[in-house]
Amino acid sequence: MSQYTIDRSKVVIKPKQYVKVKNDIFRITQTIDFETVVGVNIKTGKAKSILVHEIKNIIDKNEIISNEQDVSSYTDTQWQEIERRFEIIKPLLGVSTTKEDIETVAENNNIHFTTIYRWLRNYRISGAITSLLKQKPGSEVGSSRISQIADMLIEKTIEEYYLTKQKPCIQRIIELVHIECHNKNITPPSKNTIRSRIAKISNEERLKKQGNKDIARNIYSPAAGSFPHATNPLSVVQIDHTLMDIILVDDENRLPIGRPWITLAIDVYSRMITGYYLSLEPPSEASVALCLTCSMLPKDKLLLQYEVDADWPVWGIMNTIHVDNGADFRSDSLRKSCLSYGINIEFRPVGKPNFGGHIERLIGTIVKKVHSLPGTTFSNISERGNYDSDKNACLTFKEFEKWLLLFITKVYHQKKHSSLGMSPLQKWEDGIFGTSEHTGCGYPTKPNNQDTLLIDFLPIFNRTIQRAGVNIDGLNYYDNCLRPWINHISSSSKQKEKFIFRRDPRDISYIWFFEPQLKQYFKITLADQSIPPISLFEYKSVKSTLKTQRAKITSSNVLLALEEMQHHVKASASVSRKIRRQKQRKDNIKEQLTIKKTPITNSTNHEDDLWDDDVEAFD
Repeated sequence: MSQYTIDRSKVVIKPKQYVKVKNDIFRITQTIDFETVVGVNIKTGKAKSILVHEIKNIIDKNEIISNEQDVSSYTDTQWQEIERRFEIIKPLLGVSTTKEDIETVAENNNIHFTTIYRWLRNYRISGAITSLLKQKPGSEVGSSRISQIADMLIEKTIEEYYLTKQKPCIQRIIELVHIECHNKNITPPSKNTIRSRIAKISNEERLKKQGNKDIARNIYSPAAGSFPHATNPLSVVQIDHTLMDIILVDDENRLPIGRPWITLAIDVYSRMITGYYLSLEPPSEASVALCLTCSMLPKDKLLLQYEVDADWPVWGIMNTIHVDNGADFRSDSLRKSCLSYGINIEFRPVGKPNFGGHIERLIGTIVKKVHSLPGTTFSNISERGNYDSDKNACLTFKEFEKWLLLFITKVYHQKKHSSLGMSPLQKWEDGIFGTSEHTGCGYPTKPNNQDTLLIDFLPIFNRTIQRAGVNIDGLNYYDNCLRPWINHISSSSKQKEKFIFRRDPRDISYIWFFEPQLKQYFKITLADQSIPPISLFEYKSVKSTLKTQRAKITSSNVLLALEEMQHHVKASASVSRKIRRQKQRKDNIKEQLTIKKTPITNSTNHEDDLWDDDVEAFD
């Protein structure tokens, strides 16, 4: 049994910051580049170069992490309160603050200044937005120093009088609120409280509702090639999927297996690609999750695994992800996972293609380059003509992924961008480190723990725990840590309590169980451990086979079906593309879940092919 403590803390990398490297504490004195900083060991006083990916946060685990829960365990009311508190302290984050700054924020929001201190302290230590909910026993979430009626009167007066074409002055709004409070015999809020509430209204909303929609559109609607609020690296990251125009072949027989899907993420400010997820499976919530985790984590191991001699200096937690309106982006689990790291989700407005232009142009650039590879399907039948995509296909999944990494790091990031006037890499560096004309934003914050990040974004299941363990999709999982919760009755609903489980679709031979008292994750394996590691798509095939045979889903039947399918794969390897594709999916998943011990070597040198043709300027 593996148990795992949640660590959502963030690593802040800047001069004068204290960090942990292995078992030593260092004070950062200088930033060199994206891979290296200089730090002084506080025990020895000696300075040394430190690799960024080795830096960890210094935290008091007993104080903050013990308060962490699975992000889905918070109620909607609690999430609203978390977001409210975060909006209050947001102006104090990332800047030097004085006592006067904190007292001003406290007064404007009608909150005691010591409460603001406490929220700031919890957030700065843990880096997790959920730490803002930590409170003294007996306090109620959402409690306010003004009455709920007064709070509602402020909102109502602003909506009905201030946000109108009459445009009354703020003093008039204060008078109206106080009159309403007097009529209802309640204590009126302070003038600063009302002013603060009005100040939170965006200028765009104010212009639109006060009769200036055209002005608002001219100022805030994006023109082609531009995007609002993308003022720094990782301010806004756009994500989308596409089916690649190329036929790949299997590793064993070099026979066609079909086209891969890719999920891509791009930093709007610099046009740098922040991450991707390549798969033979159609897009899903898991595709988004794995693309996001790739975006936020350093790429050193990935490049080493594929023996790509290049830099990809993009990592860190983004402020906003911008996505389309697909179901895979609208799940409640994804929303809460993003919020737990302070990531805002914005959806593309319907009928406004400019808002998604950057990711679409990136996809177009990559797709066009793919059309020069053997096995391409081109964009349509007219372009393909008499070209036989299956016959010319020669790249395996791993070889194509290496080609993709080479293109991203050695071509796309390096080539001058027509809209930027420089390469995406140069724009990224200027945004981070600054130029003679503007100050850089500094290193982005980095997740302290890779495993917590991945678990937080995995698909979630709520299940009761029975004597046989927990059942998900017909499979039983069991471990002794589940025993205290067997047939447990919820104190609130008086029914069997449902607990939180998370599952990686690439390997469903185990799940993660969130233990609500210890606030730790436990790795729970299949009750029948004779079943080998199996992906979700393999298991769906097994269920389909058993359904055809009218057999029950039992451990022994699952094993027999897996054996039968394996024999069928070997017998049909040279005949059926569908069978080969199934086998290749299995091989790809094994590859993704483990770091290769030997470097990948292509049968042909596709790195040289990158430079054979000119890459047209992209925007």
